[in-house]
Amino acid sequence: MLIIDQNLLEIDNLLEKIMDEFLKFPEVEAYQKAKADFMVDENLQSQLKTLQDNSEYIAFRPELRALQHEINLNEKVYAFRLAENDLQQILTALTKKITNSISEQIYVDENLPLKGGQHGRHHGKH
Repeated sequence: MLIIDQNLLEIDNLLEKIMDEFLKFPEVEAYQKAKADFMVDENLQSQLKTLQDNSEYIAFRPELRALQHEINLNEKVYAFRLAENDLQQILTALTKKITNSISEQIYVDENLPLKGGQHGRHHGKH
């Protein structure tokens, strides 16, 4: 059972301050802008919906594979993925600092698709 005491309240206040400072990072601003650009592109959203609605047929329909390729090459998709990856790198570094202060044996999933190389829990300690 979680006991709420003064220490927990202080930690909560510190977390609020950390979040406020984190939101000032240029990477957060870049992410928010890239996401907004991605979301307001009606043509792109329509293409994504078409692909999502037909996801089980992509392997069998060349026009869907071509659409998927076109989406993957879209500048807004690329910018959004890049900004998302940059933000994830910062979050991973912060999480590692926190977990390492407790134990270096705690695994942190980096979930960085653009990083390359081996990923996942089964590839050793991070």
